Amino acid sequence: MTTIFAPITSSIRAGISVIRISGSQTIDCLNSLGFHGTPQHQKVSFQKIRDPQTAEIIDEVLVSFFKSPKSFTGEDVAEISIHASPFIAKKIFEILSNLEDVRFAEAGEFSKRAFLNGKLDLVQAEAIPDLIAAETAAQHKQALRQLEGKLGEIYEDWRFRLIENSAMLEAAIDFPDEDLPKNITDRVEAEVKKLAAEISTHLNDKKIGQKIKDGLSLAIIGAPNVGKSSLINFLAQSEVAIVSEIAGTTRDVVEVHLSIAGVAVKISDTAGLRETEDKIEAEGIRRALKKASEADLKIFLVDAGNPILRADLIDENTILVENKIDLLSATKNSNSIQISLTNNTNTSTLLKKLEEKILELIPSQNSPLITQERYRIALQNAVSNLENFNLQKNIELAAEDLRMTAREIGKITGKVDIENILDVIFSRFCIGK
Repeated sequence: MTTIFAPITSSIRAGISVIRISGSQTIDCLNSLGFHGTPQHQKVSFQKIRDPQTAEIIDEVLVSFFKSPKSFTGEDVAEISIHASPFIAKKIFEILSNLEDVRFAEAGEFSKRAFLNGKLDLVQAEAIPDLIAAETAAQHKQALRQLEGKLGEIYEDWRFRLIENSAMLEAAIDFPDEDLPKNITDRVEAEVKKLAAEISTHLNDKKIGQKIKDGLSLAIIGAPNVGKSSLINFLAQSEVAIVSEIAGTTRDVVEVHLSIAGVAVKISDTAGLRETEDKIEAEGIRRALKKASEADLKIFLVDAGNPILRADLIDENTILVENKIDLLSATKNSNSIQISLTNNTNTSTLLKKLEEKILELIPSQNSPLITQERYRIALQNAVSNLENFNLQKNIELAAEDLRMTAREIGKITGKVDIENILDVIFSRFCIGK
């Protein structure tokens, strides 16, 4: 296998950049850069990079070395901390590229080699880009738990139990004349029912894991000129939307990404809902209704002096808010939250209610959650196979149902038949990961 190299730090200008080398020729690569001495496992050394043609110093660096198999990829690995100069990086890449069987790494190739060398399962590998991309406490916690192997352990436990029960059925098929335990089929049937229930419970998660990763969607809806743009500006603490007394100012969806209660939330300011002959505004209203129908959470904003409601857009995940109470001489008792964005009245009450609704949708979880749609599909197929399992029919067919179920679970962690999905998974990684 060729030796690969790539930067593993951001291309944004910084003080230090790190280049990783992985493969059997890692030490040869270091020697070609003019390094002296034999690198020691898990030790850092100060070195000078020299141009092999002129012996001129290119940079003074720190080199960390990890001996196979005790490295991220399972191969010999060196990580070179250089001054983050594009010129220095380019010179190093040129030197390494001229070596035989040494090349620039493909996207995700370090993590792919870690998987192929048994350092990570696929579930852990897929947690790496999620951890890097985490912007909220919930995203970080979920990705870290997955990287630690908590989710993969659940799937591997199911796969192991399926293999065990398949083995019992195979024994009954292959050795029908042997004195096998009389209750073997009863034990298998009970375990299959238990597995089906566990997997079904895991699937019945309201897609919370995927919502934590991708973020909740919140749509601000209501009639024109009720303060929707003012509300998104207040939530974002920034002028992200145009605020005007002219009705129909917002004609398209304006979005902002925030962290609320430690959860990523994508907030959409939408066009005011009303009858209109203006084709552009009508398209904005159509998009507003689409956003409302797809949103995990809605804030229905009305003018406290003239509350115009749409009952068809209000459900259990809608927060009803009356704005502009500063313009009223007195407020009425109401089940809605009454605020003034102009005077900042009761806005803290709204924020508290918003946090409560988000935590209802994303409750604290003690067990790992499904984070990828491909996991969900494989688990749904597994449940379907287990539901087809029936020892009253041909025992060979029942055994095949268990084999197919184990195969579906194995697709998640990468234990069986994963060649056709590896490229899809690792293509999501960036260079250097």
